Amino acid sequence: MRKIQLLLMSFLFISAISLTVQAQERVVTGRVIDSGTNDPLPGVSVIVKGTTTGSITDATGKYSITVTQSNAILQFSFIGFATKEVTINGQSTVDVSLLTDAQSLSEVVVTGYGNRDKLSFTGSATTLGGDKIEHKPFATVDQALQGNVAGLQMSASSGTPGALQDIRIRGVSSIIGSNAPLFVIDGVPVVSGELERSTSTGTLSVLSSLNSNDIESMTVLKDASATAFYGARGANGVIVITTKKGKVGKPVFSVSAQTGVVSRAIKGPKMLNASQWDELYYESLVNSGDASTIEEAKKNYPSGWDGTTNTDWRDVVSNKDAKTYSLDFSVRGGNDKSNYYTSLGYFAQDGVNTGSNYKRYTGKVSLQNALTNKLTLNNSTNISYVLQNGQLENSAYFGNPDAAYLFLRPMDKPYNEDGSINTNMSANAIFNPLYIAKYNINRRKQTHIFNVASLGYDILNNLKFTTTLGLDYILNEELYFANRNYGDGVRDPDDPTQNGTSEAYSNRNFNWNWKNMLEYGWQINSNHRVDLKAVYESQRNQYYTLGVSGYGIAADGLIYPESISTTDGWTGYTEDWSLNAVSGIIGYKFKNSISLDGTIRGEGSSKFAPGKRWGTFYSIGAAWSFSEETFMQSMKSWLTLAKLRASYGVTGNSNIDPNKYQSLLSYGGVYNGGPAVSPGQVGNTNLTWEKNANVNVGLDVELFGRINATVEYFRRRTYDLLQEVPLSYTTGFTNQTQNVGEMVNKGFEVTVGADILKASAFKWNVNVNLTSVHNKVTKLATSSTGDEIKITSSTRIVQTGHPVYSWYMPTWAGVDPQTGSPLWYKSGTSGETTSTYSQAGYSFHASALPTFYGGITNRFDYKGIYLSANLYYSTGNKIYDSWGSYTQSDGKFTFTIANAYASQYDRWQKPGDLAENPKNVYNNTSLSNSNSTRRLYSGEYFRLRDITLGYNFPTTLISKLKLGSASVYVKGNNLWTWVADKKLQFDPETRADGLLQLTAQPLKTVAVGLNVTF
Repeated sequence: MRKIQLLLMSFLFISAISLTVQAQERVVTGRVIDSGTNDPLPGVSVIVKGTTTGSITDATGKYSITVTQSNAILQFSFIGFATKEVTINGQSTVDVSLLTDAQSLSEVVVTGYGNRDKLSFTGSATTLGGDKIEHKPFATVDQALQGNVAGLQMSASSGTPGALQDIRIRGVSSIIGSNAPLFVIDGVPVVSGELERSTSTGTLSVLSSLNSNDIESMTVLKDASATAFYGARGANGVIVITTKKGKVGKPVFSVSAQTGVVSRAIKGPKMLNASQWDELYYESLVNSGDASTIEEAKKNYPSGWDGTTNTDWRDVVSNKDAKTYSLDFSVRGGNDKSNYYTSLGYFAQDGVNTGSNYKRYTGKVSLQNALTNKLTLNNSTNISYVLQNGQLENSAYFGNPDAAYLFLRPMDKPYNEDGSINTNMSANAIFNPLYIAKYNINRRKQTHIFNVASLGYDILNNLKFTTTLGLDYILNEELYFANRNYGDGVRDPDDPTQNGTSEAYSNRNFNWNWKNMLEYGWQINSNHRVDLKAVYESQRNQYYTLGVSGYGIAADGLIYPESISTTDGWTGYTEDWSLNAVSGIIGYKFKNSISLDGTIRGEGSSKFAPGKRWGTFYSIGAAWSFSEETFMQSMKSWLTLAKLRASYGVTGNSNIDPNKYQSLLSYGGVYNGGPAVSPGQVGNTNLTWEKNANVNVGLDVELFGRINATVEYFRRRTYDLLQEVPLSYTTGFTNQTQNVGEMVNKGFEVTVGADILKASAFKWNVNVNLTSVHNKVTKLATSSTGDEIKITSSTRIVQTGHPVYSWYMPTWAGVDPQTGSPLWYKSGTSGETTSTYSQAGYSFHASALPTFYGGITNRFDYKGIYLSANLYYSTGNKIYDSWGSYTQSDGKFTFTIANAYASQYDRWQKPGDLAENPKNVYNNTSLSNSNSTRRLYSGEYFRLRDITLGYNFPTTLISKLKLGSASVYVKGNNLWTWVADKKLQFDPETRADGLLQLTAQPLKTVAVGLNVTF
């Protein structure tokens, strides 16, 4: 009987548990849509947080999932969209709209030391989502910034794939120090710029090792409130790059492929053809008095032209089959405990000149793990290998292809009759670039390993400690080989033991950054919140280089220094620097309307002498979202957001060589047949930081929920400016680096984004950014007599009251119509003229710095079809043709050293002629080709920076193919350029210094691509 009772009781107990479970279980259904388009989202992962229970939305966006708790939390995740969590609160129907990653990014500001919500952020920052970065046919990711960020001005230092880009944020703040911004990847400051020893073959940017398809966002921090945390490193602005990480949900595989063609964005100047050159040659001999008639000149001084050959050397050096390729594969997924992102990428791009190309292989693995409810461990590893075959550039090197088409004569043939490359060029020393490209080597290899590991521990619910270690290792290998048969490698044609040269370098850079951060959030009550951060940071950079060069190579096929018979150069040294810093950040928030924050950072740098190594930098900021105030609620229907913010702060700049403060000895000399020691550098133990005092005032508004606008005023005063101050010759040195100068950059920024049309089928979005910036030097060093020490060159000057490095030269007044002589103004830019160059007066002519620039992007969407176009505009600067003294010489060099621009054909020939160019004279001595505004051009231009036409396949189709998404597109970059100055034939996008150098020109690309997720 007792057994029967026990069995009955057990049955009743089990039944009760079963009924309880059944009572707790419930089925939740719903629909997931795109918040921007209201379209259903198929393939969205729906997971009950903290469990393995999950579901997937169908082709109509609907899902069904079983939960066991009335307060269960559902996680919705999908590739390209921000993950969303929703508490069901006993509901049986939960409909969800997901924001795209770009939309979710617009709600936060990624600073590299924690994300800030946009509403309470007091600083100045612009964020670009991955949609504006990925699938770009650029070798360096920073190229995507041009035209998309107010306050940021970028220009290409060279069109060689992988070359360094010149970036300036809100002007220039240093004369001899770096003006480049700091780059931060996944919260870790990294080494950017270039590490190679030789720059005669251009540059290779460290950032070219990054795959743009691995980037989630890029945020540009511009004012002190946003950058003060980075201390001296952030004086020129900060660009924060956030790479992709895993997401909660089933694995999502992504494949993208792209292929296209590459050419010059602007072809460049047209040169004299053979017939024109021949005509001008004989005419110049008559004008010089070497012959009395053209017939006599032809008889006594034959030009050597065969009457038929007419070589366009620009066409010869061009890579007519230049291509660009990319292929990327990634997988992303995870659950609420851990997630992952991994990718493989390949990118290849040919240069515009023959023999130049670039290849990159990348791999990335990112893992995020919740080890316990309090402890998280994250790690991200990026590995890349880059191969760049460059060209000689930046100067008139005899093997430079961009010099070849300016200097080689049109009557020279590129090939001999038997098809071999012609090595018998007439008269001048420029080599046939085809031979150089085929037999010489200008190669760089870069291996880059970047790892970020972080450990976070929630001490309390509102107290968290995070330690982050970033390791950045870069290995650069350089090989420069010149063959022994023709070109630069032929040192002595009569002595084979002298011929053939090889030069090699191995450069290693190791940078580590360790950051420890304690965060505390105190929600005092519903109205008041305080956030505190305390940070200790340490960073060290170590650079080592070893190189050797020599000549004398015995056989073809030997390219390395091991094969040289004579060593004529060697180097090997190490260079390092370090910093330590302690920072504190406090933020206060009242309701959703008022925000205050402050940052203070004490930083020590090994680049300065003991006693001067520590600096204190700070910022304060305030923001008032007055649209949240009670008295504004009646306007909420149209003024959805209005925020006024202001900040002030002082940051430093330590971007100088590590040993500037030290007095150094040189051990490289020889005396009396033995090693010698001599003074090498006069030090300055008082050397300290350049400092920037930044003021920023901004107004952010949102109208009708579809128009966003920001207007900002900024003023950056740089003081303790570094300057090379001349010393008395009795010291044995020419100058010493001192902190003496001041300069100011100020201006306005305007950013507007608007959804012009937002219908269900057709959408039109516009984004505009405009920047006005003006630079002025306000203080320089003075001599012992109190006179200002100006910094001058043949074309520029640094002087108070003017922009830094203003153009300063005689003003060209044209050609004397009676004599054909060149004319310059004696004083200023008008008035009396002279044909004697030494009597010409010097005057200011703007500077290389644009004073106004911006971009406008239009995007149209219609039933899956989209068209996006970005225009970039820049004006207010002038650029100078550095090598025009040879190619615009009016006969001085036209027939001995260089060819000439085709515009030289428009020349003075007889009294009364109104010609563009003076009289054409063989070995012209009029100095008409000397420095003057004749070769100074307006830098104003418009450029169609990017245009893309694409199609997103409908969900009804891709769901049948078991795909998450699929799209195809055709894209063009730099397809069209309008140049204001019709006399300027070069690309107006030149280096930051405004000097037109003999470098590869910026690229124009046309590409087609395919993106698929599944």
